[in-house]
Amino acid sequence: MIDIHSHILPGVDDGAEDLGVARAMAERYREAGVEEVICTPHQNAEHRDAARLKEAFASFSEAMRDLPVSFYLGAEIYYYPGMAEDLAAGKLLTLNGSRAVLVEFSTREETAIADAVFDLAAAGFRPVVAHIERYWYLKKDDYFLIRESGGMIQLNAGAFAHEHAVKTAKFLLKERLVDAIASDAHDDRSRSVDFEAAQKYVKRKFPRLYDSLFENNFTALFGMTSWI
Repeated sequence: MIDIHSHILPGVDDGAEDLGVARAMAERYREAGVEEVICTPHQNAEHRDAARLKEAFASFSEAMRDLPVSFYLGAEIYYYPGMAEDLAAGKLLTLNGSRAVLVEFSTREETAIADAVFDLAAAGFRPVVAHIERYWYLKKDDYFLIRESGGMIQLNAGAFAHEHAVKTAKFLLKERLVDAIASDAHDDRSRSVDFEAAQKYVKRKFPRLYDSLFENNFTALFGMTSWI
């Protein structure tokens, strides 16, 4: 299993504050059966320093070599006009150098997410909309439009612990619109690695989707078995 959305890289954003917290998070990944994790620190229009994140990741990778979890570098990018150009210029990070890019949008102001997804896809990228359950302004038709515009859809595992978010998750799962369920973990306490509620829900309500979302989700997302 791979987690494509994690703030385990220490000291670079609001995620793990130090290596000790990161190691505790990695242990939770091991217990959950997650073998590969993409570190996705925040990037946005004001924070486009990919070199800084690559340097931090190199040190982190060396410190975590003894653990049975493989780590890769990406980013969670807050969408802004000109994002596609900065991706092409290498200022922003895709998921492990692939064409897939994890992108988030405003949870406060309504945003034309499908249009943004279309622009990124037209530029040759594969946008993955992060924690889609948080965008309260999306209507049912919008989810289909995001897919039709070239986007993929990621749910947070934590969504299954909240009544309103579960309703959104149920609809998306029923319509086969979910491409990934990720942890969006930030620490080892309040926003920790925890797939249990999500796994139980999917196994009970949508057993046919369980394998592609949890067991072989790497293949479902990237068309290969592993980056190892």
